Amino acid sequence: MPCKSVHSPSKGGSPPSHHSVQASWSDADTYVLLDLVATQKAKAGDGLNFKTAFWNAVAAGLCNTTKGVVKSSNACKEKWKRLRKTYELVTRICNTSGFAYSLESGVNVQPESEDIWTVFLKNNKDANSFKNKGWPYYERMKQFMPSQGKGLN
Repeated sequence: MPCKSVHSPSKGGSPPSHHSVQASWSDADTYVLLDLVATQKAKAGDGLNFKTAFWNAVAAGLCNTTKGVVKSSNACKEKWKRLRKTYELVTRICNTSGFAYSLESGVNVQPESEDIWTVFLKNNKDANSFKNKGWPYYERMKQFMPSQGKGLN
């Protein structure tokens, strides 16, 4: 079955260029990506760095996307990079003393933990969206991400 995009054609009647339109990801699209990563993680090695052929297969698996234009292999690879970066950030939040992270309410910063949160944000500027909101992909990614054992040396 050919790939379809739910994106409407432009005024000129031709579909938008996939190179000029940023991919939009629904939760369903993201979970398809995560499922494909989970099933193929052995091929990626310890660092979960996949080869081009994998990203081509992921794009094919997402050809009937639920949101936006059909995802290119590069869009899938870039989404994976962003998911990994966010996973590492949420893991830092979970491992920070004084925070109680949950999928529903994030850190759920209360007045008594506001100072700790402010200090944490100085070194983790992207964390603000998790102040009172969780990240739905954390538990799924935790199942196959390598442990982040980093020493002080």
